[in-house]
Amino acid sequence: MKKLLLFVVIVLLLALASLYYFIPANLVIVETTHVHCVADAGFRALSNDKSWAAWWPEKGSQGKPVDSVLFYSLGKHQFGLSKKLHNNFEILISSEKDILPSEMNLFSIAQDSSLLKWQVTIHAGNNPFERISAYNRALDLKNQMHTVLAGIQTYLSSFRNVYGFQYRESSTKDTMLISTKTTLTHLPSTAETYALVEKLKTYCKGDCKVTGPPMLNVTPMQDSNYRVMVALPVNRMMLPSQDVQPVKMVPGKFIVTEVVGGTGAVKKAHEQIQHYFQDYRRTAMAIPFEYLITDRRNELDSNKWVTAIFAPVY
Repeated sequence: MKKLLLFVVIVLLLALASLYYFIPANLVIVETTHVHCVADAGFRALSNDKSWAAWWPEKGSQGKPVDSVLFYSLGKHQFGLSKKLHNNFEILISSEKDILPSEMNLFSIAQDSSLLKWQVTIHAGNNPFERISAYNRALDLKNQMHTVLAGIQTYLSSFRNVYGFQYRESSTKDTMLISTKTTLTHLPSTAETYALVEKLKTYCKGDCKVTGPPMLNVTPMQDSNYRVMVALPVNRMMLPSQDVQPVKMVPGKFIVTEVVGGTGAVKKAHEQIQHYFQDYRRTAMAIPFEYLITDRRNELDSNKWVTAIFAPVY
């Protein structure tokens, strides 16, 4: 009987020792995924936690902000972005038991890719039953983190999701132009823009043929003014005048995208193109310009305006 009792005690001690050996006091969960997106672009896309609903695995799981942190639910946990540094996030993981801080990092690993690493530590404690409970929670949380990263991976692999537009690399068939410019203290209105267009059409009338829609560039200047340049593609080179100059444009490589919307949408597209240039180390060879595809005088609803942006690039 004593031998049997001793045997049971030894087995229990070995089981307890194994438990403490295989389930440490601190359980570190690490999940990684490869993303077809550079780190800086991925960081910008994930920094706006209100946009997480677009890729979050459980639709309609967005909750109310708690202490300015917006939480999203998945399984038994809620996840919220609490802090952000350069290519680094602190994400709070909340449950009925506690709130755990976790760290998510983006690392550039290639010219067009990055590695997303997410890590959290669960303190299992000294009580053996608490360690078993913590281990089971860790397994569940690891699966949820994997699911979240899969959603991020799919979302960031879409160029349109990251930058808000789709683009193509192309050239332009319009190489002969006539142009005019002016300086304004404000962004040009529709009337002011098309007054310059009509000036060019009057200059061209009878001597050349307009072959495409108006082209526009608005450049902010250091004195808070705006330089406004308008051009028209024509079928032959013209002589210069006091207000109108011929331009011979060399066909080159352009980032081209079409934007539907008013000046705000066009401005945002220009900003995103510059982000793309910086993210992928592309070089802007000259100033960008816009084709005013929609005649703004005939279509008063700016939400229906179509603008083609051409950004010269190397």
